[in-house]
Amino acid sequence: MSARRRNLLVPAMLGAAAFGRFFPMLITAAGTAIVSGSEDSLEDLATRLMTALEPPGGYGDDVAVVLYRHPAPLEVVFPADIGQLRPVRARLRRWLDSCGLSTPVAQDALVAAGEAVANAIEHGHRDNPGQEIRLRAAVTANLLRLTVADSGRWLPQGPEPAPFRGKGIALMRAMMDEVSIDTGTAGTTVTMDVRITRDHSA
Repeated sequence: MSARRRNLLVPAMLGAAAFGRFFPMLITAAGTAIVSGSEDSLEDLATRLMTALEPPGGYGDDVAVVLYRHPAPLEVVFPADIGQLRPVRARLRRWLDSCGLSTPVAQDALVAAGEAVANAIEHGHRDNPGQEIRLRAAVTANLLRLTVADSGRWLPQGPEPAPFRGKGIALMRAMMDEVSIDTGTAGTTVTMDVRITRDHSA
């Protein structure tokens, strides 16, 4: 453990004046841990933070770290019915607005999610309408992830798609930084990521 690391927490026991001098170093150490764990779950981030701030001799008593990430992930389960597309988009729009993202990023995510949901309704459950579709949206400090899962299997795109159809996957890839489509016996899951920078914040 470096000398600087040793000096971070020990002076806090010396009194308010010493703690005041070293408080900025504590904040810096905590900030570094949070930034490096920006894509961690809250549980993993809490562990990372506790490790970064642990005194040389360990914690002398029980210590709790309370973390809250705003907003909480959005999870929507709805039947595979085209009439669900508008209300699901409305719920996602409200959630995206609460994330503090720039309008272009939020709009691109909304369009991509809408295409994924429409594909899940039309293709994933074409033989079993009304089956469940799940939409999940989660944001960290530098990543927005959207997941749409159904219990069906999409039709493969033909070599010559219709001029006004089959553009959904292309739109998703154009709007998001990364798009993966995983199909298995349990169904199809679309995962879409967009990296968030300072320019992407509202």
